[in-house]
Amino acid sequence: MSINLDSIPGPIKKDNNITPFIARALELQSVHPVVSYYCKVYVLEYILSNRLHTTDKEIEAFTIALLEDTESIKNSLDDEDLHKILTNRQLSLNVVFAFVFKLFLSSLEDISNYDGSNKIQLAGKLRAAINFMTSLKVFTGEGDESLDFSETTGGKCESKGEFVAFIKDKTKVLKYQLSRLIKNEIPLKGEDEELAKLEEKVDESTKPNENANEVVTSLINEDPALDIENCSSPQAYTPHDEKPLHLPGAPKYEPGQDADDDDEVKLPGAPKFLPDDDLSQINKDSSIKVFTPNQRPHEHEETPTKPTNSRSASANLTRQHEPITKENLQTILNTGENITKVQKHAKFAISALNYEDIETAEKELLQGLEVLRLIKENKET
Repeated sequence: MSINLDSIPGPIKKDNNITPFIARALELQSVHPVVSYYCKVYVLEYILSNRLHTTDKEIEAFTIALLEDTESIKNSLDDEDLHKILTNRQLSLNVVFAFVFKLFLSSLEDISNYDGSNKIQLAGKLRAAINFMTSLKVFTGEGDESLDFSETTGGKCESKGEFVAFIKDKTKVLKYQLSRLIKNEIPLKGEDEELAKLEEKVDESTKPNENANEVVTSLINEDPALDIENCSSPQAYTPHDEKPLHLPGAPKYEPGQDADDDDEVKLPGAPKFLPDDDLSQINKDSSIKVFTPNQRPHEHEETPTKPTNSRSASANLTRQHEPITKENLQTILNTGENITKVQKHAKFAISALNYEDIETAEKELLQGLEVLRLIKENKET
């Protein structure tokens, strides 16, 4: 009895754990009979291990028909090559793995070249790749200890345990990419190229000018007033279009005397008390008390000091930028270039994490951290 969509019982059709594998088996029945055969084997093992055939008469009949179908395919001599592969467990593993891994790489390549025009087709391909990758579990049973997984994977997996972990890891990658596709989180190919061009322009604009010091020197030679280092007084720089700055002259009257003109500025007179005078007798009737250096006010009269806001103080310090000179101009330009490098390392690390490439992500983050520490050291010196 051959298996078709009409022969699948209702309870099986509702089980999403096996219906996709039945669909894959029917799709590849004539295109790739080896992979189709092992998709049917996966469905059989799932039904038997979960004892679904004991829950419903239709499922029991379907299970028996599926067993007969797989046995008929395996024992058929109509196709000698197919018979040779299905009767050799190691050869079957090699053939199925080659098909599945090729589909895995092709799916990732389609993701990298995604332009938004084939979303439905790409989603279907990713789902199929997930199903076929999962079907490889039929080669990880108790009777598969003698299989050479190193031969199958080209040395990537030495044991069955490593092969199981490999299947799990690659299935996780496919599911992640499918989730990104459904959420429209995959950047379009054209957008990536435009972003790369913009990054190149930013890199070129932030590169330090090799002749920067020469340009600054030539400007200073043309106008000595621009030499900030040699400015010794407020009058050292005088704009060409403005009049020289005039400071107020000396007062026309002696300190302590009244000025003839009320509009004149009045300066304070000479002090009336000397350092040796007894200050405790001053303003005795006033609410403001004067204490000598050896006296202290009572504890309950202490005036609380206003707490210092360290953040505001540091913020005020950071606002006081150093003047740009010939010496620190190159440092400022180098800092901008190094910040761009840190940003690129961070971007490469995020891209590697998207593909779960932990080693590359760690390498990029460490390189970015080294450049960041260099920027910090240059600012502190």
